[in-house]
Amino acid sequence: MKQHFVRRVSALALAGCLLVGSSLPAFAAASTAKEEVIYANLTASGEVTGVYAVNSFAVQAGDTVTDHGSYTAVRNMTTSDAVSQSGDTVTVNVTEDGKLYYEGTMDAATALPWVVKLTYTLDGQEISPDELGGKSGALAIRLQVSRDPDCTGDFFDKYALQVTMSLDTDLARNIEAPGATVANVGSKKQLSYILLPGADSDVTVTADVTDFVMDAVSLNGVRLNLNLDLGDVDLTGMLDQLQNGSVQLDDGANALADGIAQVQAGIDTLNGNSGALTGGSAQVRAALTQMQTALNGISASTDELNTLLDASTQIKNGIAQLDEGAAQLEQQVSFDAYKAILKENGLDLDVVKDGNAKAIAQLEQLSKLMPQLKDVILLLQGSTANIDAMQTYLDTVNGGIAQLHEGSSTLNSSYGEFDAGVQQLAGVLTGMLGNLSVLTDGVNQLASQYAKLDDGLNAYTGGVAQLKAGVAQLAEGATQLTGGTGELRDNVSSIDMGDELDSLLASLSGSGEAVSFTSAENTDVSAVQFALQTVAITAPEPAAEPEAEPVVLNFWQKLLKLFGLYKG
Repeated sequence: MKQHFVRRVSALALAGCLLVGSSLPAFAAASTAKEEVIYANLTASGEVTGVYAVNSFAVQAGDTVTDHGSYTAVRNMTTSDAVSQSGDTVTVNVTEDGKLYYEGTMDAATALPWVVKLTYTLDGQEISPDELGGKSGALAIRLQVSRDPDCTGDFFDKYALQVTMSLDTDLARNIEAPGATVANVGSKKQLSYILLPGADSDVTVTADVTDFVMDAVSLNGVRLNLNLDLGDVDLTGMLDQLQNGSVQLDDGANALADGIAQVQAGIDTLNGNSGALTGGSAQVRAALTQMQTALNGISASTDELNTLLDASTQIKNGIAQLDEGAAQLEQQVSFDAYKAILKENGLDLDVVKDGNAKAIAQLEQLSKLMPQLKDVILLLQGSTANIDAMQTYLDTVNGGIAQLHEGSSTLNSSYGEFDAGVQQLAGVLTGMLGNLSVLTDGVNQLASQYAKLDDGLNAYTGGVAQLKAGVAQLAEGATQLTGGTGELRDNVSSIDMGDELDSLLASLSGSGEAVSFTSAENTDVSAVQFALQTVAITAPEPAAEPEAEPVVLNFWQKLLKLFGLYKG
């Protein structure tokens, strides 16, 4: 297996292992520095079975190459020059110009930067890769990559891994590989993952498979270099703006919560007065009923006439109070009044919305560098949406109250005219007793219409109760908002953009010198890369059919067979 793997990827093909966004460095003919490629053979489960180092140098005839590494065997891969080994020192006396490649076999127990673990599950049950070949069912392949604490050096923190596996679409359907880059290569789906330096990784691929087989999984590691050029971008200044903005956002959210609490208190007071409003309306309705009863049994007596006049006056006063109350409600329950209350308490909603819009525009630019800021954008958009929703709700409620006020005003005006008529009627009632049926009909109609108004008032007070519940939900949302903005404020304020930012940019830009994996004594190293590969999963060979045992014929059977008469 070692010979198959090494020969397939050795010599000039060593530079062919590429990563998306960065490539394995090619062997430079003009460089005198050493380059290393570390190969490792893995089982299908990820255990290491062999480790080999291919070392390359640009040489000239007469050079003496001295290298270091702990090898169990060494061999020259490109020339006939002898490779001498003494302890951890390897020497080659070069006889011709060109490139020198030699391979050193390392101990299979050599700690690599990464611990690779592959787990296979078929139909919900874990299965050994040795038993998986040729099987069918719902397959899940889980790849876990973590730091090997026994490996010296900073390779795990500086090197990215490109993981590549391919599935034959004739044997695998419904392939799901979250986070992978998927490419079609002939009849196969090639799945590629980029595992960033310094972090453990855990990915899962699922598929429905039939007679399953799979090519080897390859893991290629190179020093990550994103060639970041930030130019004149002042990240520290931008962070200061973000930190200041998070403080302002948190202060604004708390002011909004305080304003909502005051509105909630006002709504509670309004809801508490709803009983008095409906009670007064009920009294008016009862007075109309009393007036109906009085008219239905009226006679020409003065006592009954006085009762009628008193009842009409009570109704007029009650309707006037009702109209006055409706006018006050129309003024108090509106979005403008709500904004005024908040503004008195230090929160201008127009300024908040304008600030949110500006902050969102700034954060959308910053989110390209810091994706976690998208959560802040969502919070700001939620704050603006809450303000717009409250405006819509209060405008709707105010419209209903305006209609109520219009109805009560009409009723007040109409009943004023009606009461004046009653007063006039009282003066001449003696001569109009024959027309009492007309008056009775009018009062009956008024009582019927007022019943509708009374039902509307009860519906309105029910709406106020719903508004109270809605404001309570808004207050709860404001509490959650302040909790989120407070957490954001704490998290952003704790970010240290000094050494932390320098370390981050250094790890992403690939700065620093390459360090030899084979030995710390190798100081002139231009590139180190890793190529790990598992064995393929293959279907078992079909069992050979047993050979039929020869039939032993007796004398008579042999005689019949001689003449072609034997039928056995």
